Amino acid sequence: MKILVVEDDKEIQDLIVYFLTNAGYEVDRADDGLEGLKLLKEKKHSLVVLDLMLPYLDGKNFTKIVKDISSEYGDPIIIMLTAKTEIEDVLEGLEIGADDYMKKPFDPRELVLRVKKLLNVKKKEVVQEKYYFGEIEIDESKHSVFYDNQEVELSKKEYDLLLLLIQNKNLVITREQILDRVWNSNYYAGDRTVDVYISKLRDKIPELVHCIKTIKGVGYKLEEKR
Repeated sequence: MKILVVEDDKEIQDLIVYFLTNAGYEVDRADDGLEGLKLLKEKKHSLVVLDLMLPYLDGKNFTKIVKDISSEYGDPIIIMLTAKTEIEDVLEGLEIGADDYMKKPFDPRELVLRVKKLLNVKKKEVVQEKYYFGEIEIDESKHSVFYDNQEVELSKKEYDLLLLLIQNKNLVITREQILDRVWNSNYYAGDRTVDVYISKLRDKIPELVHCIKTIKGVGYKLEEKR
């Protein structure tokens, strides 16, 4: 699996590349967001180690572009690196689609372990059959969603969240379970991340407005219409 490191600090970039290469990965590097985006489009890396503060195109906008047009960029896993430590920055990074988040300074050995874990999860993902809920159809083989026979454009996280809800319809899923399954996050991200994405699904698929039930203080449940 190929990894892309997008980091403008040469010393940190060299350190990350050294440890990932020694771990057996094929690693490309970029000094700014635009260069990184070009490389990712060409080579479709499985994972990106991405600095938040970058020249020309910062990590947040890089992530938004990659997640919103996932078909062009291979839908890579994104580990975001930043010196910022406020919880709002953690929340924002996760909300826009980052799969994991590490604060600088960090131990490169921990980064390698996180990379291995996330890539192993991706390897084990088995393509299932089609899933149906009311007028909603999910075709996992094509990674596509249809509502009332019309294809719906969803980001990677929106797709994963919808699939999780449909696979567990009529069951209550806690916010913590959703964060763990959809974001694979070891960080406390609070309730807002999940709430934002539930709202996005309701906006894009009208049938979900009344079918996704909020279980106050717990999480959500997808219920079929009576």
